[in-house]
Amino acid sequence: MKIWLSKGVLAAAISFLLLCGSGQAEQQQRGQEQRGIEGVWDIIVTGVSCATGAPLFTGRVIHMFIDDGTMTEIADRSNRSAGLGTWRHLGGRSYSSLHKFIEYSAFGPNTFNGTAVVTREIELSKNGDEFTATATSEIFDKNDNLIATGCATSTATRFE
Repeated sequence: MKIWLSKGVLAAAISFLLLCGSGQAEQQQRGQEQRGIEGVWDIIVTGVSCATGAPLFTGRVIHMFIDDGTMTEIADRSNRSAGLGTWRHLGGRSYSSLHKFIEYSAFGPNTFNGTAVVTREIELSKNGDEFTATATSEIFDKNDNLIATGCATSTATRFE
């Protein structure tokens, strides 16, 4: 009788441990799926024709989405400032961001040329380590007159 009871207790303990371990794995997977956009991202941006979607140029930017809803951007171009803006969660894996930066003329040192405002619609991957996005930009001259609009697509990888 003692041996049978010990085997039963042992079987119950093993079953309990297996169930707990399985639950932790499921929780970890759910946590990865629910991982938000907060953090630093390495982004490849492709400027595209708004009319046709044909690629026009490719560039790199780094975004930092901060948990208070603000964001910063650093781009691979020396004739512009860092971008500052905001982001929000739209639900599920969808986000949007809005940021602004200052453009400088390529002619002359640090000559103010105008500003640009970029609106980005972002779809986070299921594991939360990548995203794709579409963006529109409005370019303003130094007197705040809208002088051009642009479109872009981007792919991003979380930088950790």
